[in-house]
Amino acid sequence: MPGSHWLLSLTPANFQVMRATGFSLLGVRTRHRRKAERMAPGDRVLYYVLEDRTFPASVTVTSGYFEERTHIWENEERRDDPFPYRVHTQPNLVLEPWEGLDAAAIAPRLQYLKRWAPEHWHLALLGDVHLLSAQDFQFVETEIQRTVEGRASRAEVPPRSRGRE
Repeated sequence: MPGSHWLLSLTPANFQVMRATGFSLLGVRTRHRRKAERMAPGDRVLYYVLEDRTFPASVTVTSGYFEERTHIWENEERRDDPFPYRVHTQPNLVLEPWEGLDAAAIAPRLQYLKRWAPEHWHLALLGDVHLLSAQDFQFVETEIQRTVEGRASRAEVPPRSRGRE
């Protein structure tokens, strides 16, 4: 896999914004400008939803970074910081809302989290943008792929549509 491998931690509300835009745009806060500048076409990104503690999607960066201040995402820390450093992306693997890959189940196997006590693994993913090893990225993406492939074999009904038939 070419390029760098990133993990973007975000709130459930901002992940819904990503979903609504078709995962076509990624924005980072002002304090992460240098990381945004390093993002390049071909880089891969995993999304991690903080409160849910799930890995719901992966995307590929399709542009270099640019600055745009149109308000898209919610910033609870600084309302005047509109995640201005952005790159265009395209989705690779996207789980349905009820399928989110449980990060607690796979986190202990990630090299990125080894320096944290196992019971505090989630603290390593606070903050917005993390650079991952290709090995960690591939491991999580493979688990997302398994979930996607398992859809056909499950007779599962999405939670929001149960009992409406």
